[in-house]
Parts: sequence; structure tokens; C-alpha cells
Amino acid sequence: MRKIALAAAAVLSLGIGTAQAADLPRAPVAKAPVMAPLPLWQGWYSGIHGGWGWGDADRTFDVTDGVFGGLGGFGHEIDGGIFGGHIGYNWQVAPNYLFGLEASLAWTGVDGGVTSALLPAFSINSDVEWLATFTPRFGWISNNWLFYVKGGLAGARVESSIVGPIGFSRGENAWGWTAGVGFEVMWSPNWIFGIEYNYYDLGDDNFGGFYNDGATILAQRADVKFSSVLARISYKY
Repeated sequence: MRKIALAAAAVLSLGIGTAQAADLPRAPVAKAPVMAPLPLWQGWYSGIHGGWGWGDADRTFDVTDGVFGGLGGFGHEIDGGIFGGHIGYNWQVAPNYLFGLEASLAWTGVDGGVTSALLPAFSINSDVEWLATFTPRFGWISNNWLFYVKGGLAGARVESSIVGPIGFSRGENAWGWTAGVGFEVMWSPNWIFGIEYNYYDLGDDNFGGFYNDGATILAQRADVKFSSVLARISYKY
């Protein structure tokens, strides 16, 4: 009988101790740290682009020009394909904002010409042979989408010529500015596709000297401006 009483007392004591332990405050459980989203867009990238360009080449003639002097000036349309490559680096400065720098170099077939209505024996031609840009980019990020604006330096090799009884042909490295807007989508951690619109103002090129006869004075200015729509594919390293 005594053994039974002792066993009952032990069981009762264990139950009371367990109940008291359950009433004690519990230590907080440590939570796993929340990881910041990875900067998906940050880093080096390079790729190719291609599309179409169109615009105008305005020609202004000085009064001393031996062929067109006194006619003022006139322009003509230019258009053609563009194909080239680009390389750049993006900094994802916040989860939804981006700053980048990009350089590009492209071959272009953007050219055109016109026959003078007053001097139909002469035709005027302009040809943008290559195009280079260096532009900062500012963008807004939504997951794997990027919407951006860009603007900076533009340079090109522009061939200007006049064909006729006497004429000339001269290539000049023209420098000006460009601005554009576009969007890109990251299809995978490494591949990016996009479309962008750009405007280029290559400034004024002054042509002096003589026509190809060596005697007739050449005095005119060419002003080339055009736009482009380009499709892009880039590989992010």
C-alpha cells in the first residue's frame, strides 16, 4: 500500500511540474533573415542591334559658291538600314532604378540624293557611312522589364557629293548629339531583348575650297539629322 501511495505522489508531482513549465513564457524563435532582391540588371553586357534610319540632309550654299551661289539652300531625304554592335555597364542603384553607360558602333546605309530643279544637270547626295554613340542611360525597372531614356555624344562619317559637269566628293567626320528612349526584357539571366528609338543631330559640316575642276569655288554647308528604330539583343555577363 505504501508503494502505491509513493507512485501516485510521483505521478502527481510530474504532472504539476509539466503544467508549470507549460505556463512559463517561451523564448522567441529566431526568424531567417529576409534577403534583398538580387540586382538582376547590374553588370556588363554586349550585343548587336539593327533597324532602319530616316531623316534629312539640308544643304546651304554660300553666295561665293561657283555653282549654287545665290540659290540659298535646299534639302533631301535620306534613309536606309543600320546594323552594329554595342557594349555597356549597368548599375542597379535601387531595386527599381538603373544608371548605365553604353557605347555603340554601326554600319549604316542611310543615304539619299536629289536633282536640282534649277540646275537639273547637277545632283546632290549624302551618305552616312558609319555611326558611333556614347550615351548614359537612366531606367526604371519592373521585375525583368526595363524602360529607359538615353542621350549623349554621336559621331559619324558623312560622305557628301555633287555629281554634274563639275562636282566634288568629300567625306567628313561629323560630331553631334543623340537622344532616345527604349525598353528591354530579360528573357533569362543572360539574354536581353529590346527595341529603342533614337534621334541624331550630326551638326553642320562646312565645305570649302574648289570643285574637282580645281578652279570653281566650293562654299557650302551640310546639316544631317535623322531618326532610327532599332531591335537589340544583348548578352549579360
